Amino acid sequence: MPKRNLTTLSSLGAASCVVLPLLMGCTGVMSGDPNSRGSVPATGLTSGSAGVGGTSGVAGASAGGSSTTTTPPPQGSKPEVDVITIRRLNRTQYTNTLRSLLGTKQDPGSMFPPDDLSFGFDNIGEALSLQPLHIELFESSADAVLSELFALPATDPNRVKVLGCDAATGGHACIVSTVSAFAEKAFRRPVTEAEISPFVSLAEGHATAGGTAADGMKLALKGVLMSPHFLFKVELDASPTAKDVHKLSAYELATRLSYYLWSNMPDAALFASAKSGELLTDAGLTSQITRMLADPQAQALVTEFAAQWLNIRHVAAVKPDATTYPTFNADLATAMQTETSMLFSELLGQGRPLSELLTANYSFVNSTLATFYGLTPPAGSGFSKVPLAGSHRTGFLTGGSFLTMTSNPTRTSPVKRGKWVLEQLLCSPPPPPPAGTNIAALDTGPPLSMRAKLEQHRAKEPCHTCHALMDPIGLAFENFDGVGAYRTSDQYGAIDATGTLNTANGPVNFNGADELIPIVSNDPRMAPCAASKVLTYAVGRGFTSDDAIALQNALAAMDKSGQGVRGLIGSVALSESFRSRRAVGE
Repeated sequence: MPKRNLTTLSSLGAASCVVLPLLMGCTGVMSGDPNSRGSVPATGLTSGSAGVGGTSGVAGASAGGSSTTTTPPPQGSKPEVDVITIRRLNRTQYTNTLRSLLGTKQDPGSMFPPDDLSFGFDNIGEALSLQPLHIELFESSADAVLSELFALPATDPNRVKVLGCDAATGGHACIVSTVSAFAEKAFRRPVTEAEISPFVSLAEGHATAGGTAADGMKLALKGVLMSPHFLFKVELDASPTAKDVHKLSAYELATRLSYYLWSNMPDAALFASAKSGELLTDAGLTSQITRMLADPQAQALVTEFAAQWLNIRHVAAVKPDATTYPTFNADLATAMQTETSMLFSELLGQGRPLSELLTANYSFVNSTLATFYGLTPPAGSGFSKVPLAGSHRTGFLTGGSFLTMTSNPTRTSPVKRGKWVLEQLLCSPPPPPPAGTNIAALDTGPPLSMRAKLEQHRAKEPCHTCHALMDPIGLAFENFDGVGAYRTSDQYGAIDATGTLNTANGPVNFNGADELIPIVSNDPRMAPCAASKVLTYAVGRGFTSDDAIALQNALAAMDKSGQGVRGLIGSVALSESFRSRRAVGE
C-alpha cells in the first residue's frame, strides 16, 4: 500500500481508533486507567523508555552506557528492579511473533530501520522508540501477512489455526470466537469481552457497510496486530505512582521469558504454565527454562545475545584493504562469524564453562577457514569440530572474527583489541580519549613498529593512563595480523608480544595471546561481567549496581549447577531482577 503521512492517517475516521491505536490514542483502546486490564495507560507510551522519544526508566542509566559494578547495595536497601513501562518488539521479535501467530514465511522486520543499540543490545526499552515510519510499516506488514493468510486454501493448517470458522455463515459467534482466540495469542495473555468488542464491531460494521465478511474479519485481525498489546511487551502496575517492588504476573513473566530465550512469543506449553500459575513457582519456572533451552528456538541466544555481546555482527561490515590483505573475502568473513556462533552454541548446548569461550582447544571450521588457519580442511563443504593443537589458536580471542573486527583497514589495532577485552569481557572500560587527541598520529610519522608507536603515544599525558591499560592486552595479539592470519614477524622484524597485566592479584607478565588468555579467563571480573551482559539482555535495560545481589545469586547458582553458560542463562531467569518490577513512581 502507498505510504501515508500523519495527516492521512488521522483522516481514516473511527475505524482508525482500532486499527491505529498507537498513533491515535483513542478512548476505549488506550485508556488512562492503569487498573483497566484491557488498556495501556496513555502516559505509558511517552514516559519511561518505551515511548516516543522516551528516556531511560532506570535511574542513572544512559543510552550506550557500559559501566558495570558488582558492589552489593547497602544492607536493607531495595533493589531497583525493572522500572521501564513497556518495550516495543524489536525487528527480530516482531518477525518471529508474526511467524508463530500466522505461519507466514515473510520477513516483515527486514523492512524496518535497524533498531538502535543501548548497552550493546537492540532490545533495550529506552532505545526502542516509535516513529511515524514504524506505524506505516506495522500497517503494511499487517496487510501483507493477513492477505497471505486469507489467500490460503480453506483446509490449509495455518489458515485453520487462525480462521476456524467462516464469518459469512457463522456470523457474530464466529467473529467473537476467532478474534478472541487470535487476540489472546497476540496479546500473550487472556483477553476480556470489552477488549475485543471494538475489533468485533469493526468486522461487523464493515459487513453492514457492504463489505464482505472475510474483509471485515481481516480488518478486525489487523486491528489486533496494530494494538499496543501486540506491538509492545506490556507490563502494567496497579499503582503506577508506587515504588514498591512487586512480582510480574504469570503472563508477564511468560512473555519476558520467551522473548529472552527465544526472541519470540510464548508457545502453548508456556501459556499453560502461566494459566495454571505453576510458572510463578521456582519449580515451574525451572521446568520451563530447562524445556525452552532444549528447544531449537533457543538458538536465538546465539544469533541475538551472543552475536551482539561478542560483536560478531560487525565482521560483515569490516572492509580490510584488499591490497594489504588480498586473501580476505566475504566467504572468509562469513566463515569467521559462523565459527564464533557455533562455539557459543556448543558452550550453551553442552553446558560448558564460561571460561571455555576463551580457552577452548577446539573450534568449528569449514575448508575455507581451515585453510586460512593452516589446519587440515574437513571433509565436505560444511563445518566440523576440529582440535586446535599446534595452530596457535585458543578460543574466541584468537579467532578470525575478533581479530578482524578489532583491526583497521591496513593494520592491526592493539588499542581496539585491548579496549574490547576490557569493555566486553571485564566490564572495565577505559575513559574516552580527551578532546583533541590525535589518534591518527599512529598512522603517520617515521616508520616504526606498532609497539614503538604506542610507546611514544603512551609517553604523553594524558594518554598514558588509559593506554597503559589497553596497549599491553592488545599487543599480546600482534602475532595475528589485521584479518587474523598468524605471523611471527612483520616489516619491522620479529613480533614482540610481551606485556604485563594488572590483575586483582597484582601485575602478571605474559608473552603472547596463549599466555594472556588464561589470565583473562581467570580474572575475577569476567564471570560477573558476562552475567551483567546476560541480565541486561534478559530484562531489556541497563545493569545497575542495585542488581548486584541478583547477579551474585545467579553466579552462585551457575556454579552450583555445573552447567556453565547454560546455567548462567537459566540462573538469570530465576533471579529477582528478572521476575520482578516496580512502577516508575513519582
